[in-house]
Amino acid sequence: MNEALHDITEDIPSRRETWRANRQVMEHAPKGRRWRGRVRRGLYGMAARAARVLGPTRIVRRASARALDLDITELRLSFPDLPLAFDGYTILHLTDLHLDNIDGTAAATARRIAHVGADLCVVTGDFRDNIHTPAATVAAHFEELLQGVRVKEGVLGILGNHDSESMVEPLESLGVRMLLNETVSLRRGDDRIHITGLDDVHRFHHHQATHALRDAPDGFGIALVHSPEIVEHAAAKHRLYLCGHTHGGQICLPGGRPVAVGLKRRHRRFSQGLWQHGEMLGYTSRGIGTCVLPFRVNSRSEVVRITLCRSPHAVMD
Repeated sequence: MNEALHDITEDIPSRRETWRANRQVMEHAPKGRRWRGRVRRGLYGMAARAARVLGPTRIVRRASARALDLDITELRLSFPDLPLAFDGYTILHLTDLHLDNIDGTAAATARRIAHVGADLCVVTGDFRDNIHTPAATVAAHFEELLQGVRVKEGVLGILGNHDSESMVEPLESLGVRMLLNETVSLRRGDDRIHITGLDDVHRFHHHQATHALRDAPDGFGIALVHSPEIVEHAAAKHRLYLCGHTHGGQICLPGGRPVAVGLKRRHRRFSQGLWQHGEMLGYTSRGIGTCVLPFRVNSRSEVVRITLCRSPHAVMD
């Protein structure tokens, strides 16, 4: 782990063993009503079959190539309580990689971000698309993507709803610090900021994640979550919330209005872009990859580079 990062969460080994056991159980019985799970699996299966049939066609190949034309979104976010030593600190935010869906996703991303330097890289889940893709395969794809990451203080990651606990060890062997309902501290001199990374709260359970948010230390905090579905709990101790999951809809009507975002009604206002909840700013990225269908419509994929600024007033630019 980079010298600038320091673990805050106590008893990491025992906490991780407890988390791993609970996650394995949840992966076999995720939350939600069973009939909804059967409907989702049926729809997913139909879409997957359509993708296999249409994938070799010229129109879908072209659409897949366009889906890998990543936008670089530059944000400057200002906070009155940002520690002075972190004024100008930069974060490269990657999410929803789905590296096993479109061939060449890792290579295309590596090329696109090779000249986008930052202090820290964070990856907010969904390294893979197919939940049956082996962890070693996902790690091999991600190792290729890492060739384009240019950061000074390492890479932090969390799991998404398509990811499994078996992926943690292969990813950490690549030097990625996976946060499993854990907090690390970044220090510059006497100043520090805290980063809390949660397990997925969309497909899996909330209580361990809410405890991690509650137990986060006081001070300037950043929450890394796969989806915006725990915003209300994060706002008490965090000033910035970074997430993805929605793909910005992936399939959108003209003008960018998404057909579906996979969120309950109360969270749909956080489905893409910049938003604010109380004193906490947030950004929901459209992400890099695609889910099941290997293309996007009116929803360009993106990576996000965030510059933290100290200012008398919170500003989203």
